Amino acid sequence: MALAPTPTSSRPPDAAPTAVRLRSRAGRRRPAPPPEGNRERARGRDRLWVAAFLLPFLVLYLGFTLWPLIATVFYSFFDWSGTGPLNNFVGGGNYSRVLGDPLFWQAVVNTLLFAVGTTLIKLPLSLLAALVMTRKWLRVKKALRTVFFAPLIIPVAMAGLVFTYLLNPSNGALNSALHGLGLTDGTTDVFANRWTAMLALILISVWQVFGQYMIYWMAALQNVPDELYEAAALDGASEWQKLTRITLPLIRPVAVVIVMLALVNAMHVFGLVVTLTGGGPGTSTYVVSYFIYKQAFGSMPFAYGYASAAALLFSVMAFLLVTSQGLFVRRAQKLRKEYGV
Repeated sequence: MALAPTPTSSRPPDAAPTAVRLRSRAGRRRPAPPPEGNRERARGRDRLWVAAFLLPFLVLYLGFTLWPLIATVFYSFFDWSGTGPLNNFVGGGNYSRVLGDPLFWQAVVNTLLFAVGTTLIKLPLSLLAALVMTRKWLRVKKALRTVFFAPLIIPVAMAGLVFTYLLNPSNGALNSALHGLGLTDGTTDVFANRWTAMLALILISVWQVFGQYMIYWMAALQNVPDELYEAAALDGASEWQKLTRITLPLIRPVAVVIVMLALVNAMHVFGLVVTLTGGGPGTSTYVVSYFIYKQAFGSMPFAYGYASAAALLFSVMAFLLVTSQGLFVRRAQKLRKEYGV
């Protein structure tokens, strides 16, 4: 007896698994977006966290920057000793006295002389050191960076005291070295002359901040594309031509900022003058910061209002110097675009 053939289904063999996969995919629906109210609450929490992290900085900025600036402007209109009530309003009298004070202008000239002198020495030397430090063949980069950067971590007052002992005319290391070399039989007091005292301040400042500006130059040099050097090498350019035709034009925008930073930072010199020269000999190394300090706290009665007026006038001079960098940066950026970078 013949068996009836088993009926076959017209569905392909993998139809059942496919249906199962489709049903499983249908079951995995995308999560519904959160309600608009939840989004607003999340944004509000983010704003609270941002405010919480910014609040300490804001308090410090208001307490140590904005409020002292406002108070200095306010005090400059009074003949005030720093204590007692503010009852002697003089208007612009303090500013007139400052502008007519020859010692203030001597301090301005000394400050500019110090700032320009340190800038002319430390920037070329630090650029040269940065060029060497960025060479691929140099093997002791980390050690040299430490050596150059180490003086920066020494407090300015401590550095001044150290060099006070080193340059002491009676038993300092400088006089001992000069005697040992037979270069002098007497004593050499570098702080007895205006120019040698100013030169000592400049050189000590350069020694201390040299590493900081070397790091600035290294950061600028690392932004110059290597392809330009490779193309110049294929054209037979020398190292001097690479420096003058590629490196210096391309880093000029950053160089303008570095120069302005160097000038402005040098114009705030104070600690070295206090510890090394005390403004001497006489008043030949008075700088504006030291002039303000002496007027505010150097003699009784304190001339706090007068010192505030001097500080504001000098701040205006520094502000004008800083704002002038925008013009030079724009010109340098145009030159950089000509190189296609």
